[in-house]
Amino acid sequence: MSKFKSVSSSNRSRSVQSLSKKISDITGEPAFERLRPEGNLHTTSSKTDCVAFIIHCTAHDRILISRQEKAIWIPFTHLPPNRSWKECALLGFCLVISGSSEKFDQLKDNPPCKRFTSMQVLRVQLPQTRKFLTRLIYYIELKPNTNKFQCCQPITPRLEWWPLKTIQDGEIDQLWGPELVVYCNLISPRIPNRISEYSLEEAFHFVPRDPPRNLEEDMLKSLHITEKVVERLYAEFLEHCFPSMNLTYNSFKVYMSNHQFENNESRQLGLFRAFNYNSNGYLTFHEFLMGLACMEPNVQHGEYRARFIFRYYDVDRSDSLSESELRRLIVDLCPTSDAVEQRFKEAMETMCTDGRREVKLADFINALGTLRFRGTSVLCRSTKSIFAQISQLMALKSMHQTGSSKQLLSTVLNKHNNQGVCPTCVQKKYNLASHMMTFDINGNSIGKPLFPIRKTDDNNRSAPQYSLECVFNPKSPANLVLQLIRQFNSVKRAGYRPLGLMQDQKEMLWSLLTVLHTEIDALLDAEEKCQRIYSPCYVMGDIHGNLEDLLSLEKALWKVLPCVGSNYLFLGDYVDRGHWGFECALYLIAFKILCPNKVTLLRGNHEVRTLQTHYTYQRECRSKYGEEFGLKLWELTNRIFDKLPVCALIDDTIFAAHGGIPRSTRDIEQIVKVKRELRDPEHESSIAWEILWSDPCHMQTFFEAADLTNQNANLLNGFVRNIKRGTAYLFNEDGANNFLRHSGLTHIIRAHEVPPAGFAFHFGNKCVTIFSCSHYCGNDNESACILIDNQRLRVIQLDTVNNASATDY
Repeated sequence: MSKFKSVSSSNRSRSVQSLSKKISDITGEPAFERLRPEGNLHTTSSKTDCVAFIIHCTAHDRILISRQEKAIWIPFTHLPPNRSWKECALLGFCLVISGSSEKFDQLKDNPPCKRFTSMQVLRVQLPQTRKFLTRLIYYIELKPNTNKFQCCQPITPRLEWWPLKTIQDGEIDQLWGPELVVYCNLISPRIPNRISEYSLEEAFHFVPRDPPRNLEEDMLKSLHITEKVVERLYAEFLEHCFPSMNLTYNSFKVYMSNHQFENNESRQLGLFRAFNYNSNGYLTFHEFLMGLACMEPNVQHGEYRARFIFRYYDVDRSDSLSESELRRLIVDLCPTSDAVEQRFKEAMETMCTDGRREVKLADFINALGTLRFRGTSVLCRSTKSIFAQISQLMALKSMHQTGSSKQLLSTVLNKHNNQGVCPTCVQKKYNLASHMMTFDINGNSIGKPLFPIRKTDDNNRSAPQYSLECVFNPKSPANLVLQLIRQFNSVKRAGYRPLGLMQDQKEMLWSLLTVLHTEIDALLDAEEKCQRIYSPCYVMGDIHGNLEDLLSLEKALWKVLPCVGSNYLFLGDYVDRGHWGFECALYLIAFKILCPNKVTLLRGNHEVRTLQTHYTYQRECRSKYGEEFGLKLWELTNRIFDKLPVCALIDDTIFAAHGGIPRSTRDIEQIVKVKRELRDPEHESSIAWEILWSDPCHMQTFFEAADLTNQNANLLNGFVRNIKRGTAYLFNEDGANNFLRHSGLTHIIRAHEVPPAGFAFHFGNKCVTIFSCSHYCGNDNESACILIDNQRLRVIQLDTVNNASATDY
């Protein structure tokens, strides 16, 4: 216990109690129940920071192992944040050996360990999020029996004491990962501490270059394997085996069976030998990648595959094929038994010229390369593309479709025996839509539905009925508003300078807006404060009453409204500063009603009454429609703004908001819990207010702001008061990275500032500012938006040179 002398008994007790409470606070569960070492190795629930234990009873020379269904591994617990590794490991050890919360309370103040040593610190980088996970392994030598703890006694049904020698000899049938055997063989008076890291760069080691550098890259190139394909497989690999980082034969067999790549146990064993070119009894990710590539139906048949096939049939791993092993290969090649003996005799004569009765690897490769031994290209291949199936599975997971991988693949791929049809197309079922539409030369919808639609009760309208009565009805209020705004803009551009839309028909305008409010209010009630949307998606920044630019975006991106294929996300600030804030707000409200599942409107800091009173939107409504109607229209649009979401997640990967990330929380679920209607977000929700107002800043600006406020920049966790705005915060790269890592995200897209080019990048392209209002306040800035598609962020600039004059009055 000398390693813990720096912590007194009473202090350590308080520390453990504090940690236990912290875990309970985070998970909502008792700490003991949460960290009990019986998590399922077959699911992603274990894919978090964790600490595993080699717990050794030297009195009986036994090791504590964790037995689960089809899996034996090391006992492990999750690793709570914000505590030292030693603290977490000590607590986890007590949780493992106690077996009950009562026993845990007895052991935590005086853990029964004589020796407590770190054996490994491993950091593993996850695909997509680029986040690193930490896995620790500690060796613990138990203290001799005490009144509170008896060694080698049953703890739980899943925890067993096994002889150390049995483990060191590898005599375990259902071993999930090799770590139990590897680290038990390292037990000695001086145990080494291994520190290692597995990054994506290592996972991508064999991604083909041009020209290929080795046999591995050459083979992968023939399959058109890209970095994205490797990333998907790496994600699958980690989900299956973590917290182990390698596949034993047992975990390999479970993977192949679950994915229906191979169910025959004899072939599974042969494939495992073929995959395992290191011949050490477990598979690394590279061995796994190259092995699956060798099984592909269309992979080129060269030297690498020849070695793969040789290992498959080399049952005793002697680096040579005996007569019986070669005969088995011939049997798999020959369609009839009559040809086996003749083919076997020819093969022996071809590959054993010196009189030997076994085939060496070099002779096998030479015979295949010189075409003296033919036909082996059909061996060890899958009947279907494995990489296509894995890509399909990952795509289905990203779309939140449920079910096990086995069920998904059997449903999507095996149920339909359509050769020559890609899996993506096979899994889709198409139905004829309920209506046909005609568009005029300007891209506006005209005409009526092709098929008659049965009327339904008004209180329970079907989707087609909604389309008939609203979307595809030119006289619906939303369609009528869009037509009126387009006509209004044409008149305005022709030289006539109207004060505002329907300025002489205030009562009719009020009636239209009232109907729109009723329709959009129901839509917004169904949305969360953090709305989830998926690519392809166009993201627009500030509009600020620039009707010319908004209608230019319409012509470029959604001309055939309401038949749109992409999603459209607007980041707020629709009003203030510009002359046509009311018209822009009305247009976007109608757009949302016509395409409720395609359009997402976020709230900006200018969709707040206090700011509009200070700037121009309230004044705009009053000047256009008079004191009474102007204030009524202003208030009703703000009641819509009150319910808008404050941020969105795109593909569960990109955080999108008007201003930026909040300082008050890093948890997306806390944002979701913000109340739906915020009349005064500054005083009702600090989270929402910070999202509306925050700005990214580079480190120099951050230090200067900290100096001005007499704060230590190193103690601010990446956030400092936004002096320029007078509210909310500036966040630097550290703040952004912490938020992204905690939430499992990769990028931030926001608006709120005016880059001259319409867009700007921050923090090595992790954060993007986008602005969709050109000539803002008479300046020469350009307008831009972002297209998110095929896992790429593409900036699109809008040519708005001819719109400058239209915004000057």
